Amino acid sequence: MAAAKPLFRTFVLLSACCLSACAVDLGVFEKGDGYESYYDSFGDVTCLYDGGSVDYDIKDSLFNDETVQRMSWKDEDDAVEEKQYLYLILPFEAELKIESIALYVRSPEAANFVFSCFYFAGSDLAPKNIRYLTSPATETIEGSDGPEEKEIEYDDPPVEDSLVHGEISLIRQEWTSFVLGNFKQEGYDDGYLHAGEDALFYLRVENNSGFNVDELDPLTFMFINLLVRAV
Repeated sequence: MAAAKPLFRTFVLLSACCLSACAVDLGVFEKGDGYESYYDSFGDVTCLYDGGSVDYDIKDSLFNDETVQRMSWKDEDDAVEEKQYLYLILPFEAELKIESIALYVRSPEAANFVFSCFYFAGSDLAPKNIRYLTSPATETIEGSDGPEEKEIEYDDPPVEDSLVHGEISLIRQEWTSFVLGNFKQEGYDDGYLHAGEDALFYLRVENNSGFNVDELDPLTFMFINLLVRAV
């Protein structure tokens, strides 16, 4: 994967209106229980970046009355850090039939946010050897005629295998929302994401992948209001 490819398998809806409590529609998740069924259906979101990782609790950091009504965090300790995230990983703790996944992102600079999304039935199937921005493309090995350069085989999934691939434009220091849907999941043709318990959803920010280091500008951003609608 050398360059960002033209958009395909894309369903991205930009929302021009602000979130409000009455506008949140999460399908089978009822507000009557304080969205506890929603919180119980997912584990912490793990974010991988070049040099480390950080976990965010959905209830504290990614979806609650404060984030919805004020686009901010009641406790700064729960705030999402501004980093060059490569993967946002959402673990499922329940079987779900997902119609859409929405998220708000904000960058300190105007930028094009290019992304791909993937589904893994278990952690054993998810990528382990990941190519970050500073990851080398080759390594030196000892060959029969002396040292030689060999291309490193990373196991990031190719864009062609993505559930959804797309691009949105970010305005400097403004929250921008996008909605993912019409998922192209192997074995299904109904546009839903059929998630099993202990499965994982990966959103890859192509800007921050080592495969695109010469093609896309790295992107620093934060995010809020993860809204998963299941039916």
